[in-house]
Parts: sequence; C-alpha cells; structure tokens
Amino acid sequence: MFQKINEYILKKMIPAWENTGDQHVRAAYGYLEGWLSIVLNMVMAVVKIICALWINSISLLADAFHTFSDVLTSIAIILGFKISEKPQDEEHPFGHGRAEYVTTFIVSAVLILAGAEFLKQSIGKLLNPEPVDYKFTVFVVLIFSAIIKEWLFDFARFLGLRINSQSLIADGWHHRSDAIASLLLAVALFMTQFGFYVIDAVLGIIVSFLIIYTGLELIRDCSSEIIGKAPTKEFIQEVKEIVLNVDGVKNIHDIQVHQYGQKKYVNVHIEVEPELSVRQSHYIADFVEKILNKQLKVNSLVHTDPYQES
Repeated sequence: MFQKINEYILKKMIPAWENTGDQHVRAAYGYLEGWLSIVLNMVMAVVKIICALWINSISLLADAFHTFSDVLTSIAIILGFKISEKPQDEEHPFGHGRAEYVTTFIVSAVLILAGAEFLKQSIGKLLNPEPVDYKFTVFVVLIFSAIIKEWLFDFARFLGLRINSQSLIADGWHHRSDAIASLLLAVALFMTQFGFYVIDAVLGIIVSFLIIYTGLELIRDCSSEIIGKAPTKEFIQEVKEIVLNVDGVKNIHDIQVHQYGQKKYVNVHIEVEPELSVRQSHYIADFVEKILNKQLKVNSLVHTDPYQES
C-alpha cells in the first residue's frame, strides 16, 4: 500500500541505500526511521493531549502517552544505532552491535510502568464515570492519526526487513499498536455522543493493556538477543550446505553462531582427510572462511579435525 512512498523516501534520504552491508549505511536506516518517528509522534502526541483535555477523555490521554512513548523508543533506537556504529575496540572486540538491544530494553521497562499507571487511572474512571464531550474535530484527528501510524509501521518494517533489524521491526509493531488504539478510540468517541461514557474508561483500560503488552514483547525480543539467541535452523542448514560443497571437506560439526547487531560470527569445525599436510588443511580452512564470509556476510573462524568415517 505504501511501497512506492517508502522506496522514494529511502532513495531520497540515503544515497547509498543499496549497500546494507556497510555499518554506516545500516545506521543511516536507523536514523531515518528514528527521526521521522520522533517528529511525527511529537506532533501527534501534543495534538492528542490538547484534544484529551478539551473533551475530558482518559482513554485519549492514555493514547497520547502511548504515542509519546514511540518518541522515547525512537530515541533509544537512534542511540542504539549510534553506539553500534562504533568500531571494535580493546574492551569490545566484537563491536558494539548489541547496544540497540540494551536501549530498547530500558525504554520497554519505562513503557510497562507507564501502562500500569494509566491502567490504574482508567479503572478509577470506570468506577466513577465522567462525561466525555464529543467533538467531530477530535474524531477526525484520531482517524488521521491511525492512518499516519499505520504508515509508520509499514515504513519501519520496510526498513527493518532490508537491514535485518529486529529493533526497527519491533518499533514498527509499536506504531501499529498505536494505530489500532487510535482507531478504537475514534469508535468509542463516536459512541459517547449517545451517552455511553463508560466506553471511554473501558477503552482506556484496553489501551493501557496494549501499552503493557507492547513493552513486554519488546523486552522479550531484546532480552533473547542480549543473552545470545540461537540461530535459525535455516541459517545452520545454509552454513552446512556451503561448507560441505567445498572440495576437501568431508564433514562439519560444532557450528556456533554469535550475533552482535547486524554482525554474525560463525565458528565451525570441519573434517578433512588425515593424510593431508598442515599446509593443505590450512588452505581448505582458509577457503571455507572466505566463502562463508562472502556468501553469508559473516566473520568466520574454521578449525580442522581429522576425518573419521565412524
């Protein structure tokens, strides 16, 4: 739906957009999504706060904070990409690629706390309902917000898939949760003109749970990456197929994959004929490293063992 718009913005804002293997280009993807998200969400959050105070709506106020939380998440993403862009050093020999997971974790924790606070306020308003003043202008604002947030979801996912960034894809789902919330609130606001004020509190509770759920999902995803998420079976199979197609390699075992942001480090043990000289074995291992690095865009280390049929 938004494909042409996404491609136009990407090519206009990032001249070397095709070179996704370059860390600086990858960071540029993160900066683009982050700053675009910050600007649009700041504007929408302020407008929603004004509208919420205007019509006395707790659910709209919760949704405004949900929108503002996207600003915080985007700031964390920019910081994460900025740190991960730094080169390897003595204290971080594998680079700083996992920095974006840490920043996402911190923001997600804040998101959960905020969602819990709005849940408390919404339950209070459910027990003591207050009139909500229907305004057509606010209804239009919510519909427009839902459309913008759905586009931000599509754009973040579009960029995230291009550079294989879980943080950008997760941020995209954050945008979509806000789009759904805004759409639900538009329906609830429309119903208040018929005297169904309790819907405002009910939607406030739903949005609060949505905020908490989003935070928990983000924490689950980034925690898995921080502690060392296992590679996919498809990736392991791809490594096996590439290595076993190299002349001289009789078998492969002990495949280890470590990921630091975009960078993957692959360690494998290959088996070669025992009669080969050290020089010949080294030549095969060196060739395996080169072909893995080229085809999978990884940093590899290969250890040789004597082949045993058993």
